[in-house]
Amino acid sequence: MAWPVTSQLMHDSSYEKMDAFVRVHLAPYRDQPLEILDFGAQVVGDQGLSYKGLFDADGWNYRGLDIAAGINVDIQVDNAYDWTEVPSDSVDLVISGQAFEHVEYFWASMFEIVRAIKPGGLAVIIAPSGGFEHRYPLDCWRFYRDGFVALAKYVGCDLVDAFTDWGNYDWEDSILVVRKPVSDQAGRDEFDRRSVLQRALLAEVLPTIDDLATQWQSTASQAEASVLAGVTLGALTTELEAQRGVRMGKEAEVAAATEAALNATSDAANELEVLRSHVEALKNQPTGPMRYVHQGRAKVAAVVGPKGRAIYKKLRRRG
Repeated sequence: MAWPVTSQLMHDSSYEKMDAFVRVHLAPYRDQPLEILDFGAQVVGDQGLSYKGLFDADGWNYRGLDIAAGINVDIQVDNAYDWTEVPSDSVDLVISGQAFEHVEYFWASMFEIVRAIKPGGLAVIIAPSGGFEHRYPLDCWRFYRDGFVALAKYVGCDLVDAFTDWGNYDWEDSILVVRKPVSDQAGRDEFDRRSVLQRALLAEVLPTIDDLATQWQSTASQAEASVLAGVTLGALTTELEAQRGVRMGKEAEVAAATEAALNATSDAANELEVLRSHVEALKNQPTGPMRYVHQGRAKVAAVVGPKGRAIYKKLRRRG
């Protein structure tokens, strides 16, 4: 089964979150070798931006993975849900941005991501929670924090960070960081069985039980753990929440200043309208001394009530 999307559409907020991930979680490992895989890495058209530049430290080996050959693609896979081209437990980090919303069965791709990661290694996924439809050629999903937490549970990973950036313009990106557990043999066997079953569900022909047994063969060896196993849980969430607080504070200041300016403009307009009404009223007033006579009669009538109004009418006829 082929994956329908061949690249992600990069936008600034996504790039900023991946940059924050690198600063918060990878800074202590800049002098250590890391194998990094970017799922959905192809750059097409006028996109012109990829995550590659964020992973340029000495010893870091960044490779782009996609189902189609193109710019920024080092590994081309035939099937988004079965990466036979990528060995298990072979990379320290898999990243993906603006791809998962285009993947029909993203949970199956997540199994392949986790399979490829070394024990203790990380995966970071960025995908929108909002925004307009952008079929490339499909646009299938939007992701919230709780959905990403559920995805981490589904593939049996430790949750490191899950965050949705509400109020951040169109896309309001969600980000998920998970860590592959350093499991004992029983844990590894369980993941392997579930991974085989997941691939079987998407196969064009459903395998038999015997076929599945052949596909899954337990191995006694434990893969070497990634150096990233020691990252601090929740550190990126704290950083992103702080950034959002600063941004929303600035937006509130701008909104308050705009409202004050509009109110000032409105008050000036109201004062001008009152002045115009007053001028029009003066135009309709009698001129000369009789103006003051009429004003006096009106005040008297207001004081004495209905009876005064009758008197006022008589006085007007005399006047």
